[in-house]
Amino acid sequence: MARRSYASHVVMARAFGSRQCRRIVELGERAGLAGGLVGGDGEESDDGAVRRTQVAWLARDSTTEWVFTRLDALAERANRCWSFDLDGISEDLQFTRYDAPGAFYTWHQDGLQAAVADRKLAVVVQLSHPDDYDGGDLELFDVVSDWSGPQLDRWRGTVRAQGMAVAFPSFEYHRVTPVVTGRRDALVAWFSGPPFR
Repeated sequence: MARRSYASHVVMARAFGSRQCRRIVELGERAGLAGGLVGGDGEESDDGAVRRTQVAWLARDSTTEWVFTRLDALAERANRCWSFDLDGISEDLQFTRYDAPGAFYTWHQDGLQAAVADRKLAVVVQLSHPDDYDGGDLELFDVVSDWSGPQLDRWRGTVRAQGMAVAFPSFEYHRVTPVVTGRRDALVAWFSGPPFR
């Protein structure tokens, strides 16, 4: 059997419709936003040198079940690329808002360490319309280091589309560049499973 080359991410167009994106934003706003923290295992801190965002947490209940169900299907589709042993979403969803000039999240991983060691797959959904903000680009380390010019511009344009989902292993380094103007809203889900072997 031929071995496939490794892919750092999967992009899924129109994962959510524009009305669904607006509904998720409403759910996030209703949940109440607070400053995004860094760290884990009870050692969380507000470190403005690493992250300047607002976040809210969406639990799985009758109001959000449709979001979780859709994310489950997206992860199943994306995971064909890696065949990770996944148990599903084991945490609340993170609604993230970058709503001020300079709001950002520097290079980081979402898994492999301490309290988040069981995170295997991250799915980020773009909720904002691309015309609503400048800057605030989601970037994966290998994409920005390996691609340039028109290829990189096309990728950035693709992942800025409202309703787009990007799935990647939680150990992949990624960031959100500083917002210049406007507001970017996104939804993040983590799919967990047994430790990597």
